[in-house]
Amino acid sequence: MTVKVSIVYPVDDSRRKSAPVSRFTIPALLGTMVGALAWPHAIWLAPLVFLLLPVLNKCYWLAPFALMVGYHLATTYGLIKGTSVFFLHAGLFLGIGFWSLSSLVFALPYLAYPYIALFFRSGGFGAVTATIITSSVSTILPPLGIIGWTSPWLGAVAAGPTGILLTVLGIFALGYWTQKNWKISASLLIAGCVVASLWLLGFAFPALAARAPTLDAMIGSPLPTAPAGWVGINTHLGRLRSNLSYVDASMELAPKVLADLRSGDKVVLLPETVAGPWLPGTRAIWRPVIRWTAQHPGQTVLLGAAVPHERGYLDALVRIHGGHQTMLPDHIPVPFSMWHPWHLRGNFRMAPFPRNPETTEIDHKKVGYLICYEQLLMWPALDLYPQGIQVLLAPANDWWARGTDIPAIQRASAKAWGEFLGVPVIFAVNQ
Repeated sequence: MTVKVSIVYPVDDSRRKSAPVSRFTIPALLGTMVGALAWPHAIWLAPLVFLLLPVLNKCYWLAPFALMVGYHLATTYGLIKGTSVFFLHAGLFLGIGFWSLSSLVFALPYLAYPYIALFFRSGGFGAVTATIITSSVSTILPPLGIIGWTSPWLGAVAAGPTGILLTVLGIFALGYWTQKNWKISASLLIAGCVVASLWLLGFAFPALAARAPTLDAMIGSPLPTAPAGWVGINTHLGRLRSNLSYVDASMELAPKVLADLRSGDKVVLLPETVAGPWLPGTRAIWRPVIRWTAQHPGQTVLLGAAVPHERGYLDALVRIHGGHQTMLPDHIPVPFSMWHPWHLRGNFRMAPFPRNPETTEIDHKKVGYLICYEQLLMWPALDLYPQGIQVLLAPANDWWARGTDIPAIQRASAKAWGEFLGVPVIFAVNQ
């Protein structure tokens, strides 16, 4: 009887054990790279993260989730310092918590990406459908849409409707070619990243910047200029800690605004909440401005204030025109710091599904406004698209975010909406 002896060679399974780790870390690093490159100075690069989705989905089912975790960690790290400044008692720990947990929450919808793509047979149409559904849940539609800032779609918005169309076509092409031919899709991806990186270098080095195309040249006509006589006043009041500090701020600002009106300015915009609670004492300080507009009906002042509403406040612009005051409330204040329904004292109203859009008429022009936090989001700005506005007002109060990239991200987001809507943007920021 012949006995066959099988020789079993030792198998090195270290690569197999490390595969899930590398499959998670590489997509996360790619997302981090795109987020860091895009925000706040080159946001038109942000849609690259969408182009990576169908390619990485081919590698590992958790890859889309890991990609978006890395992206949002890179774009929202300013929360660490900003939160610790706003909530002094909490220190860095609350900031790190907000930063990490919000990034995870924004990425959670992408756990469904492989299943949605597979349901639509995984090709180009599947990739587009999965991207639109998961990104809409993550950073556009409430409830996550009221906290989902630095949406990659804002990079496409910066290039107008054409940018959105090109992003969708790119996702479709990569989804289709990934399904049919891995080598083709990988080559296209590499080529696109190389081209984008080389173009970005033109902004990093002054010698190349002169030769590099500007954003206006890429997307068409430049952002329109503001109407003559329309101005935004930036302030450096810092944190206004008490009602008395708001009174002091109003006593300082009211004479300056009156001087601007006397010099001929037609519309004067002031930062968010610089007047504090809009109470009889505050109105008395601004009465000279109110009387001036009654005598000069062609001039308007838009003043950021906290207007009492039920047991809390409205974060609003007070429109002073013709001797009258009209409240222009925002729809989405900052969660936790302004909107905190679990603690009614000082709570600001949240209205993500409003009856009226954030528009008004000033100087025979239809004007839209996005107050501070709303400039970072997709949801409130999309409500302005069908309104046919001619000017976009962007007041903000960024004292708590000094030293972070959040004010620059906010400004870039507001300018992106101005590009998309084809209207000038007037800023007024307190730092």
